Formats: sequence, structure tokens, C-alpha cells
Amino acid sequence: MTIHPPAASTAQETRMARPKWMRKAVAAGREFHVLHQDRQAHNARNLASTAGVLLGIVAVVLSASFVPATPYLLVAPWLLGMLYFSIFILVIHECSHDMFFYPADRTATRPWNRRFGQIFSAPFFTDYVQHWEKGHLEHHLRPCEPDDPQDRDPITGWPLAARLALLMGMPGSVLVFNPSNQYGFSWKRFGFGFLGLVVPALLSSWLIAWHAGVAILLGMHTLQILNLLKKAQEHGGGLAQAPDPLLRSRTYFYPLQRLTSPFNIHYHFEHHANFRVPWYNLPAYHAKLRTVVPLELQDDFFHHRYLAQAAGRFPPLDPSHIYNTSPLPRPPASAPAAR
Repeated sequence: MTIHPPAASTAQETRMARPKWMRKAVAAGREFHVLHQDRQAHNARNLASTAGVLLGIVAVVLSASFVPATPYLLVAPWLLGMLYFSIFILVIHECSHDMFFYPADRTATRPWNRRFGQIFSAPFFTDYVQHWEKGHLEHHLRPCEPDDPQDRDPITGWPLAARLALLMGMPGSVLVFNPSNQYGFSWKRFGFGFLGLVVPALLSSWLIAWHAGVAILLGMHTLQILNLLKKAQEHGGGLAQAPDPLLRSRTYFYPLQRLTSPFNIHYHFEHHANFRVPWYNLPAYHAKLRTVVPLELQDDFFHHRYLAQAAGRFPPLDPSHIYNTSPLPRPPASAPAAR
């Protein structure tokens, strides 16, 4: 079936009433909502996972003491970047939805999550309050629109390839593309980033090995590379033209997803359908949506065409196709497995 782009030029011009199947998809997430989880088990899972990621960072850095510089610098920046990215997904992102830490006193939820978010954002020169606590909410309300501070223009194709090549070939270019730059220069943000990243890199170079410090800094490049690839998969390929904000995201599967899309962030259609579902419940939510999203639309929103999406060759959504489908299909006899 050939999919054609919508006639209107912008998402705002094509807004329509939410499809019935999409309303059911949102409702299907209620049973997985963070408020329905065991508070202590939730906190223990998140804190233990965070500790594991931090231990991983320490282990990679310390391994520079016995791994020669050349093989170390070929591998360690990528490992550290994936671990940094894990911190963003597990801690910073979940904090922005007030569900990294779930205190007994619900009125303390926002202060606790803000505290964790600010601490873990600091080493990455990131303005947590502006870009995540406020900016990520804007992103969910108006994804890919001009006032979306996080994904107003997710790049794909040659522009994406050029940005990736620059990040891989020019040390320090990561600071130029720091998303928090849009809020203006901040000595506070710069100071915390210097203390949280540059000082540990200098100390590691002195106390462990020179290439340990270099890998710590180069890991920032890997972090941004993974983030750009994530944005392209989640919201690129014409999704900005979808008439409903909840239809501007895709879930994607690919062989390295557990390493480079940690903590289930690739379940992105589910996350936008109900952003209060914690990361560990997204696979179960996805399985439920397989019985809700019309079968003829599932390949639009749950796909394995990673390279096509990154290249910008994924067909845009057709609103008439989305709105003329059966609102509640029967559960498939054998739904395609999520890998």
C-alpha cells in the first residue's frame, strides 16, 4: 500500500479529532501507570539500576590502567557514551516525568525528582529545569512543532550523516551542539559541567592513565551521536506532519537496541501515548497495544526499518489512512514479536 503525505504543510494545519483507536491506546496504559506500582520496589529498581550504570562507568575508566591506549580509545569512548546515555534515559528522563523516585509523601515527588535530575544533569552541561523539567513537557504537548525545545527538527538522511561525521571527527564539537545552548550561556551550568566532567577527566589522566581522561571527554561525543540517532527514529521521517501530537512518534526495533537504546526508550510510541508508564513496564504496554492499534497501522508505528528511518526514507503518515481504520481490531493470532 502506498502512503502519501498529508496535503497540509504543517501539523497545526492538519489537526483533527483523535482517532478512537488512539484513545483506546492511551487508556490501555492506565494499568501500567507509575502510581499503580509498588513504591519501594519501583525505587529499589531505579536506584539499583543507576548504581549499576555508575559502577560500569567507574570500571571502564579504571580499565585504562591495564589496557593499552590504542585499543582503549577505540572502545572506551563508545562504552562510556552508552553509559552516559543510560543516565539520561534512566535518571534525567524519568525525573522529568516525576517517576524516577517515588516518595511516600506525594507532595515531595517533584522536589525529589528535581534534585536527582539536577545532580545527574550537571556533568553533561545540561540545564535540567529548563530543558527537561519544563522542556520535556513542552515536547510531549507539541512534539516536532516550532516551540518544541527538544525535537522541533529531528534530522535524518544526509544532514544527520553530516552531523554524525562532525561529532566523530572533531573533538569538542559536542559543546557546539549542546541543546542547553538555546537557553543562553550560564556560568553556573558551565561551572557544574567543568567540575562534574572535565575535572574527573583531568584527575583520571593524572592518577590512572592519560587515555582514561580522553575517553571520559570523548564519551560525550558518543552520547550526542546516540541521542541524534534516537531522535531520528522517534520523530523523524515526516512524523511532524501527523495531525495528532500522539501520532508523531514511532517504536523501533533493531539488533543493538539494548545497548544503544537503553532502558526501553525505543518503545517511544508507547511513551508518548502515556508518559507516566515507567521504563520497565513499556514492553508490557507494547504487548497490550498490539491488540489495540489497527493491524494495518502497526507497521507505521512499530517497525524494524531502522536504516530507512535514519535515512529519511520511511513513508510519511497519511491522515486519511489513520482515520479510516477499524478502531478496535481483534487480537492477532500471533502478533509479530518485539525484539
